[in-house]
Amino acid sequence: MQIVEVDGHDPVVFEKFFKVRDDVRRAEQEFPVGLGQEETRGLFTGNDPDERSNGLGLVDGDDWLGMVWLDWWLTENTHVVDVEIAVDPRFRRRGVASRLLDEVERRARADGRTLLTTSVIASAETGSSAGTAFAQARGFVPKHSELHQVIELPMDDAVVDALERVVPGYELVQWRDRTPDEWLGEFADAYTAMSRDVPHGDRSVELQVWTPERLVAREARRIEQRRFTHTTVAVDADGQLAAYTQMGGNVAVPERLYQYDTFVRPEHRGRGLGIAVKIPNLRSLQAELDHPAVLHTWNAPENAPMIAVNSKLGFRASDHRVLLELELG
Repeated sequence: MQIVEVDGHDPVVFEKFFKVRDDVRRAEQEFPVGLGQEETRGLFTGNDPDERSNGLGLVDGDDWLGMVWLDWWLTENTHVVDVEIAVDPRFRRRGVASRLLDEVERRARADGRTLLTTSVIASAETGSSAGTAFAQARGFVPKHSELHQVIELPMDDAVVDALERVVPGYELVQWRDRTPDEWLGEFADAYTAMSRDVPHGDRSVELQVWTPERLVAREARRIEQRRFTHTTVAVDADGQLAAYTQMGGNVAVPERLYQYDTFVRPEHRGRGLGIAVKIPNLRSLQAELDHPAVLHTWNAPENAPMIAVNSKLGFRASDHRVLLELELG
């Protein structure tokens, strides 16, 4: 068995690497999620100033036994490496995951990193799985969990109509893909507030500080990856961006759509703005659908108001994503 470096520049090697992960996801989840192959390869070959992605495979002859995807944070959280391990079911219980994790720990220490983080799919009922058991056996500590909810699209127009609401004193503004220049400052500030406000559990994370320049660069990279985004914001009488929501996906994986952030500033909560921005955004997304799709979203269990909004829309629980950390001694 040998460790193979994966940086995305060899499309044949990358296809084998990606297939292990994708096959495992499809086997473990009723509604699998994750980036498409070329979208992922774009992350590996790109020049993102915020993070660097690469991978390793454990290979025996022509067989890819397992893989690990690594995200190395470069702006905030520069002490962290995010790790995702997947092992072909045919080769489990042979030390494949342990061999890969040993190599990851060695490389992380050599790079001066002091913390490994990982997210593992777990049962919606029990919050545990073989993946969480392996991680904890290797010293990872659970720090947070998120409920994965799904809804199949398109939704019935009558259901959408019944949930639509107007909140007096707020104007809704919508855009696709790129934030209009006049909203860059407000939207970057809202992104920063979202980073501060979103439940983190006990995770060791640093606040992401967004600027208009950083937002423009992120959106440009997203477009290069053939990702699309629908955005709806609520603006108060003073012109402040009070709430926003984003949904989107990638043209290469049209059956997987994602509810990204939904955020309401604390001083504007309790007025129904969450669902007020979600419904028109959903309309915008569905207007371009010409095929069945599944819309995915994740929320911390303690974020009861947002889970309640999703339940009103018809989302149902699929599984949990458990986030764990390992301090490197």
